[in-house]
Amino acid sequence: MPAQAILSLITDEVSEDLDTAISFAVHHGIPLVDIRSVGGKSALLHDDASLDAMAAKIEGAGLRVSCFCSPLLKWSRPGVPVPEGANFHGFNPDAMPQDKAIARAFEVAERLDTRRIRIFSYLAYPDFSLDDLAEDLGHLLDRARAQDVTLLMENEHVCNLRTLGDLAACRARFDDTHLLGALDLCNQVYAGLGQPTANELTAAGAIAGALHIKDVNSEGTYVPLGQGMVETRTALATILAAAPQGDLPVCLETHMPRDGAAATAKALAALRDML
Repeated sequence: MPAQAILSLITDEVSEDLDTAISFAVHHGIPLVDIRSVGGKSALLHDDASLDAMAAKIEGAGLRVSCFCSPLLKWSRPGVPVPEGANFHGFNPDAMPQDKAIARAFEVAERLDTRRIRIFSYLAYPDFSLDDLAEDLGHLLDRARAQDVTLLMENEHVCNLRTLGDLAACRARFDDTHLLGALDLCNQVYAGLGQPTANELTAAGAIAGALHIKDVNSEGTYVPLGQGMVETRTALATILAAAPQGDLPVCLETHMPRDGAAATAKALAALRDML
């Protein structure tokens, strides 16, 4: 039996104002939200009182937090320069030591009442090897096991793991049930690495913890779902068939901040048609 898609959205894709994003989710019947940045800064930088207020608003609206979209490991590996134009979504890696950021991310997830934290694979650099992740990812997995948290590794076009195949290889290398994939079809296409193959979709689907949905055109401009190059419709069916049984969060992430609510509404309509 295939996994069942359950809709989510990253709130700051609709608005940095959490009340606005919550109202959008409720109005459109989206039961889950992912928290990344609120008020222009990463949830990692909000204090406990602010996080508790977020959690109360979300629960009061009848919603649940699917994932804390943290910036963990979306920074340079020690000794590697930070590439120009890196986007940290409201988090400056110089704002706190990395070990403190890691510890704080687990506290944030707990306050937001989620046991899922999105992570990355360092900003890209030449000659990367999966073994380069062993120390930091091993430390994260130790914490995840101790606190019963699932880490969702995203394939990100500015990071070292950029394709669905990369995610499957990473999971095979570290082989831990507390590590799943945050699959992003568009990031692979945006990186110029082509559409995921059927084998990539199946292998990544088997370790899927979430699916991020957006679209991009041939000029590299983000557009509402279904108006670009990403072959989402066929990919969805393959991933859901391969994914572990149960609910698989399918999360809207339009990357169109000037038109956040309208673009997300268009993407939602297209996604529901595809599903």
